[in-house]
Amino acid sequence: MPKFYEVYGNDVYDNTLKVVTERKLAYCPFTESTCDGGGNRHQTKIRLENSRLQMAFDQSLSSVIPGICSIEYGNDVWIVCPRRLFGFKPTSGQIIVNNSLKNHEKEALIAAGLSCGIELGVWSEVYLQYGDDQTSINYHFDFVISPIVRNTTFSNMLALHDVTLESDIEELKKSAKIGKYLSGRFDPEKTLNYLPNLVSPFIIEVMTASTSGSDTEAGTNIAASFTDAILGMEHNCPGINKRQVWGRMATQLFAKSTLAEAWGGKTIWLVQDKLLKNIELTTKLTVDSTPKPTAAGTINFLSMK
Repeated sequence: MPKFYEVYGNDVYDNTLKVVTERKLAYCPFTESTCDGGGNRHQTKIRLENSRLQMAFDQSLSSVIPGICSIEYGNDVWIVCPRRLFGFKPTSGQIIVNNSLKNHEKEALIAAGLSCGIELGVWSEVYLQYGDDQTSINYHFDFVISPIVRNTTFSNMLALHDVTLESDIEELKKSAKIGKYLSGRFDPEKTLNYLPNLVSPFIIEVMTASTSGSDTEAGTNIAASFTDAILGMEHNCPGINKRQVWGRMATQLFAKSTLAEAWGGKTIWLVQDKLLKNIELTTKLTVDSTPKPTAAGTINFLSMK
């Protein structure tokens, strides 16, 4: 039977003081903040009032999201939370140095081709809607990464990106105000603290295995099995659904890769090695392990074990 391998970043039956303290706070060690379930487990949120778990978590929490990082299924461990592969400490929108990156995340960024020694901005959960007579774009990007330009002007940014149409300039001004890059009376020559350089953006898409269907009556659904595990009881959790991942990925694989290339950048699909191997076996997809940093028309996978 499948079992949770990591919950909130640790063995769920680990009762050392540090682990128990962090577990009571639903703490994610990969983002150094309260676990958000990887952004896709809100439907499994457990309200703690009158719950069997009420005493297992800190009184400051009114609800928790089951923080399932990975599942042991057969002889393999499958990552099911994208934060386990790649995640950043959430910020309030202000630009700060993010010191919570783990070594495997730093190695991933370097392997993906990002430059060292320059200041990079990272934007998470980026939504883009755009349409004209020829195309319609409505996509969500996990992470967009690009250099930060300090002490520059709005007019310099327009020149850098070759933006000249008045309608485009107005749209950028509107977006910059929403993003709090601009404030007060608009002056295109006013020195701004920072702006993003989006000439060659990197897009990072994180794909993990999904959990399979569960049996509520048998207690193998996420909420029930999580409750049993947190209370120190034996648990039987859902298994792994590998096919569903490819179904989600295939619809976006070509579009997001092509978009980034058209923008002068690159999309990196970050996956666990076991998942990529399974995709290769089931779809006959051939992945060339030789990096080609300047190759055009390619789809870029970054495999992590």
